Amino acid sequence: MGILKDAILAAIQQEHPDAHWVGNEKPHMIESTAQAKYNDVRRVERNYTKGVHKARKEAK
Repeated sequence: MGILKDAILAAIQQEHPDAHWVGNEKPHMIESTAQAKYNDVRRVERNYTKGVHKARKEAK
């Protein structure tokens, strides 16, 4: 990583030791493991809800 990214990550890791860079397409995004778990659950719930609504529409 670049010098600037290393400095930013080091500063954030002082407060949140489990923080890490996420993905290559959005290198500006840093999240802790707790935030990553929350985001995963939100994505699953949203897709599940969308699937239920779609199934109900198709059933009519």
